[in-house]
Amino acid sequence: MRSNLVLKDDRDHLPNYLVKEIKDLVKHNNRPVSLSAPFDEMRFAVMDLETTGFHHHMGDEIISIGAVIIEDGRIKQDKTFHELVDPHCHVPYEVQSLTGIQPEMLAGCPSFFGVMQPLLRFIDGNVIVGHNVAFDLGFINPKLKKYCHTKIDNHTLDTITLAQFLGIRSRGFSLDDLLAFYGIEPAGRHTALGDALMTAEVFMRLIASLKDRSIQTLLGLEIALKYYARYSEVKFL
Repeated sequence: MRSNLVLKDDRDHLPNYLVKEIKDLVKHNNRPVSLSAPFDEMRFAVMDLETTGFHHHMGDEIISIGAVIIEDGRIKQDKTFHELVDPHCHVPYEVQSLTGIQPEMLAGCPSFFGVMQPLLRFIDGNVIVGHNVAFDLGFINPKLKKYCHTKIDNHTLDTITLAQFLGIRSRGFSLDDLLAFYGIEPAGRHTALGDALMTAEVFMRLIASLKDRSIQTLLGLEIALKYYARYSEVKFL
C-alpha cells in the first residue's frame, strides 16, 4: 500500500504521486472552521509526538505520532491514531528509556512520509490541539514545505497558552504540572498516544473553565486572547 511507503532518508526522491496526494490532503484539511460554533459542536484532533530530541533543525526526527478526536464535547477513545516512525537515525538511550521505544521496534516501520497520508486523513479539517503544538508542527511542516511545498495550516489551540490565559494556579505549565493540578493519572506518559489522550483530558478541563468565563466559541476565545496579549504587553513595559 502506498501509505506504507518507507523512505530511507529525506534525500530519497519522493514519487510525484505521493507529493500530489499529500498536497491534496493538506489543501482539503486547510479549510476554514466555524469561529461561531460552540465548542461542544466542534471537532478537535489532539496530537502529540515522540522524537529523538528537541531540535528538528539539527537532525532530530519523529519516532512516534499519536492523536485522538474530541467530538460532541467528548474524548472519543475509539477514534485514535498511533504510528511508530522509523527515523533512520540513532535514537539516544535517554529517549529509549523515557519512551520505551527501542530501535528494533522501529525497524521496518514507515518513515515520515509513509505516515503523513494516514495522519492527514485522521486530522482532516479539525482544529489541532497540542501541548506546545508549535513544537509538534515544527517537526512536520519544515519537511512538508521542503519536499511537498505545502504545510499543515489547520486552526490550532495550545493547552499551555490556554492554561496561562486562564491563570491556572499550577506549579508550572508543563504537561506534568497540569496533570497534577487536575488530578489526572499520568497513564502512558511519554508515549505519543498516551500524551495525546492526557492532553485531551487537560483540554476538556480548560474548555470547561473557558465556558465558566462565558467563552464558548473560537471567536470569543480569539478576542479574549488578543486582549490578554495586549494587557500582558502593557503590564511588562
